[in-house]
Amino acid sequence: MMSADNVPFGGIPPELSALTDKILDKEPETALPDIHFSQQALYSKTFNLKNFLLPYKFSVFLAFMLVVIASTAQQAGPMLTAYAIDHGIRDADRHILLLCFLLYVVSIGVNVIASYYRIQFTGRLAQKLLYDLRIEVFAQLQRLSLNFFTGERTGRLVTRMTSDIEALSQLFTDGLVNLAVQGITLLLIIAALFYLNVELALVLLLLVVPIMLVLTLWFKSFSDKGYLIVRERIADVMADLQESLSAYKTIVTSNRRLAKAQAHAAIIQKHQQSNTTMSVAQHSYDGVTTFINIVGQVVILLYGFTLVQKNELSVGELIAFQLFLSNFFSPLQSLVQLYNGFQSANAAVIKLSDLFAEKIEVPEQKNPVHVDNLSGDIRFDKVSFYYQQNLPILKNINLEIKAGETIALVGPTGSGKSTLAKLITRFYDPQEGTIYLDGIDIKTLSFHSLRSHIAVVPQETFLFYDTVRANLAFSNPDISDQKIMQACKLMDIEHLVNKQRDGLNTMIGERGGSLSGGEKQLFALARAFISNPHILILDEATSNIDLSSEAKVEQALDVLLKDRTSIIIAHRLSTALRANRIVFVHEGQILESGTHEDLLKLKGAYAEFFKTWQKDEKN
Repeated sequence: MMSADNVPFGGIPPELSALTDKILDKEPETALPDIHFSQQALYSKTFNLKNFLLPYKFSVFLAFMLVVIASTAQQAGPMLTAYAIDHGIRDADRHILLLCFLLYVVSIGVNVIASYYRIQFTGRLAQKLLYDLRIEVFAQLQRLSLNFFTGERTGRLVTRMTSDIEALSQLFTDGLVNLAVQGITLLLIIAALFYLNVELALVLLLLVVPIMLVLTLWFKSFSDKGYLIVRERIADVMADLQESLSAYKTIVTSNRRLAKAQAHAAIIQKHQQSNTTMSVAQHSYDGVTTFINIVGQVVILLYGFTLVQKNELSVGELIAFQLFLSNFFSPLQSLVQLYNGFQSANAAVIKLSDLFAEKIEVPEQKNPVHVDNLSGDIRFDKVSFYYQQNLPILKNINLEIKAGETIALVGPTGSGKSTLAKLITRFYDPQEGTIYLDGIDIKTLSFHSLRSHIAVVPQETFLFYDTVRANLAFSNPDISDQKIMQACKLMDIEHLVNKQRDGLNTMIGERGGSLSGGEKQLFALARAFISNPHILILDEATSNIDLSSEAKVEQALDVLLKDRTSIIIAHRLSTALRANRIVFVHEGQILESGTHEDLLKLKGAYAEFFKTWQKDEKN
C-alpha cells in the first residue's frame, strides 16, 4: 500500500483504524498490582512445593475433588460393560442393556462436565501459582545483600526467573493435575480388579508391578542427578549469553567474536550432551516398560481364559478385567512420562530452594524504627569491616559528620573510601563498631527511613530502558514536570531533553546507550537533586564529565550540596576542595582530617597526594 506521496505506508490502514480504536476502547486499563514486600525471609524453613502450595490448600482440594469425580465417572464404563454382557446379552434382557447404555451416557456426561470445570479451574490456579512464584523470586532477589550479587553471575540469576520457573510451569499447568488423575485412576482400577477377581489381580500385582518398580527406582536414581546437571548447564548457557551481550563492544573491538562464538558453542555442547544423556535414558525406560506392559496383558488374558473355562470367571468379567487392564497400564505409562517432567521440575525446585535459602546478610529488624525526618548527623564509632575474613578494608574508624557539613574522602585507590559510603547506606554492615544517624544505630532503622533520605551518585550511572521522566524521577515519581525541567536546567541537560522529539517522554536506550558517559552522569546528578535527600553521597560522580561540562556541574554542585550532609569521594581534587573538611583515608584508616589549608600545612600524606594531583593536571 502506498500513501498519497508515493511513500510506503507504515501505519495502520485507514479502513482498519476504526476497528482498531474499538478494540482499544474495550481494552481494560492495567493498574499497578498491589503486592506486599517484606525485608524478612519469605520461608522460615526450606522452600519446597509443599510449603509453596500450603496457602492454596483450599483451591488444591477443590481441584482434587473435581479430579475424583471425573476419574470415577470415567471408570464406570468397564463395570457397566461387564454387567450388560453377563445380564443383558446372555439373558437377552433389553431393559438391562438400555439401562446400562443410559448409565454409560450419564457417566460420560459427568466426566465431560467435571473435566471441563477442572481444566478451567486448574488452568487459572496454575497461572496464579506461576504469577505468585515469579513475584516471590523477584522479591527474594530484591532483599538479598549486595555481596550476593558481586559473587553471582547475572545470567544464572536470570535462569532462576526464566528457565527454572518455566520448568515448574508444566508441572503446575498439567503435571500435578495429571498426577492426581492418573493416581486416582490407578487406585480405582486396582479396586475394580480385586472386585472382579482377586486371583487375577494378585497375578498382575505380583508379576508385573515389582518389575516396573525396580525399573522406576533405577531411573529415579539416574535422573535425580541428571536433571540437576541439566539445570546447571542451562544456567551456564544463560550466564555466558548475558555476559557476551553486555561485553559486545569489548568483544568486537578486541576481534574476539569467533573465539567467543566457539567458547559459547562449547558451553551449549555440554548442555546438549547432558540433555541427550537424559533423553536416551528416558526412551530406554519407556521402551522396556512398554514391552513389560504388552507381555503382562498377554499373560493376564491367557490366565483369565483358563479361569473362564473353569467357570471361576464370567466372560463379561474377563472383558471388563481386560478393559481395566488396558486402563491400568495407561496411567502407569503416564506416570512414568510425568516422572520425567517431575524430575526436571524437582531440579528447578532445588535451585529455587537454594536461592530462598540465601542468607540475608543485611537484614531489617522485625520491628524497625521509623523516622519521618532526619537532620543528617552521622557518626562512625570504632567501625571495622572486611569482605573476607582476616583481610580488613576498614580498621577502627572513628568519624563524625555534622548535619549540613560537606566532607571529602580522599586517598589512593582501594583505601576504603567507597566502602565507608556503602556502610552508611547499609549495602553492608560492619563486623565491628556502630554507625549512628542522628544518634540512632542505623541497624535499627527501617530501610525506608534510612534510604529515602539518602541519594547516591555513583561513578557509573545506570539508566533504565524507560522515558527521560521516569529515569530522572525514579526516586520521586510524583514530582511535577516543571520541577524536573528546573533540575535539568541546573544540571545543564535541558538542551538534551528539549532537542528530543518527545521531550521528557523520550525513551532512553538500554543502560543509557544513546547518551555519552558525561551525559549519563549529568542525568544522575539531576536525579539526585530531584530526590531532595538529606544526605548526599557523590562517589566519583564527576569522573566521566569532560572539562567543559565540569565547570557547569561544579556550579550546580554548590546548589546541590547546600544544607545537606554531603560526602564527596573524588580523585579530582577540584571537586573535593568544595568540602568543609577533607578526610584522608589510607589502607582502611583515617590518617588526616581538616580543611585543605590545614592539611597542606601539615605537609603529610594529603599534602603529598595533592602535589601529585597538581602535576597530573598540568600534564
